[in-house]
Amino acid sequence: MSFKKIVFFQYKKFNHKNFNLVKAISKKLDEELFILALEVDDFPLEQIQQELQENNINYRIEIKDNFDESINVVKDYNPDLLILTKEKIDPLEHIFHHTYCEKILEEFENINVLALQEDKETLKTGLIYVSKDNATEEFIKIAKYFADNVLEDFKFIYSFYEDFYEKRLTKTHTEGEAKQIIAEMFKDHVDGIKSLIAKALGDQKVELLVIKGDPKKEIPYYARLKRYDILIFNRNVEDRESFIENSETSICILLD
Repeated sequence: MSFKKIVFFQYKKFNHKNFNLVKAISKKLDEELFILALEVDDFPLEQIQQELQENNINYRIEIKDNFDESINVVKDYNPDLLILTKEKIDPLEHIFHHTYCEKILEEFENINVLALQEDKETLKTGLIYVSKDNATEEFIKIAKYFADNVLEDFKFIYSFYEDFYEKRLTKTHTEGEAKQIIAEMFKDHVDGIKSLIAKALGDQKVELLVIKGDPKKEIPYYARLKRYDILIFNRNVEDRESFIENSETSICILLD
């Protein structure tokens, strides 16, 4: 469980703020950094090399002008962590087309991905979303490993989709019965999440936040509202595309 090979993939434009953050991450993880630039105008090669050398970071750099070739380079390299820049986009505009980050994400189903907000220069706080149906012990372990090494503070979070269950139960039960069943379900779900985390981490103490609502909406909203720097979730999370589209923070998508 480590991130030995890191790729920083930049398309069209080189993001210096993200690069400063990537340097810090590489130093914290103490691993090789591979910078891949695709169709980047005025790529500052000498400056980048100087900064990496000054920080004693083991690196390699490749510059490409073909999308498919770049994708194949990443796949052949098979990094433990692929870092992208996540562009800000108007929500209305987002309805009609995806960002380059989202397009690149579609190409990689078997790689851990860190997508940094384009104005992000530091990562300090984060949330790790634990899904009742999709999270695994392995995901929890690797998410905590990443958070321990990269962040200063983080919490686990779970969202109980109360309205979903209530609408279904009120069709077949009285209002009082439905509320009682939902209260029992809420306790069972939270206990199940706590049990899964305990199995994965043993005696390690972590904090679990519990909120209510549709996870794909409420989890990203909570992360933005509370000004967390990053939201971490697993590759198999339900409605993954919606999680990505709804997130206004940096995101980290990890394999199980």
